[in-house]
Amino acid sequence: MTDSVFGEMIYKGGWFKEDTLRFWGKKISVKIVVSAYETETPNREQQQAYLRLKDETNVISEESLSALRAYIMTIQEDIKAYTNITEIPDDVNELVSINEILLTEKGSIGIICNTKWDSHGIAVLCKGEEISVGTPDIVWFD
Repeated sequence: MTDSVFGEMIYKGGWFKEDTLRFWGKKISVKIVVSAYETETPNREQQQAYLRLKDETNVISEESLSALRAYIMTIQEDIKAYTNITEIPDDVNELVSINEILLTEKGSIGIICNTKWDSHGIAVLCKGEEISVGTPDIVWFD
C-alpha cells in the first residue's frame, strides 16, 4: 500500500515501513508501525503523529530519553539484580534498544524497546505533551 504521508508500507500484523532516525544519541534504522487492520489505511491522527515524529525528532528523542532515564532510576535495583551489573550506565543504549515505533489510532507515539533486564521489554508513550514509561501494554491500550 502507498500512503500519501507514509509512502510505501507493508502489512504484517499492522502496516509498517523502515525509517532512519537520529534517536537517543544515535542514528537508528527502526520499524514504524501503524496500528490498523489490513483493510484499513492510516488515519489522520496517525499521519499527523508521523509528521510530528519526523519534524520534532530531536524534541521527542530528548523528552522520551529523559523520561526513560527517570524510570530506569526508579527500578535500578531490579535492573541490577536481573542483569548482574553494579552500576546503571550513563548511556541507556547499553540497557535498552528501540524495537519499533508504533503510531496509535489516537495519534500517540509509542516507542517499544527491548531491554537487558526484562524479556517483555519496555515502552515510552508520547501522548501529546504527556510522556509515560512502563510495560509495552501502555502503548497497546492507548
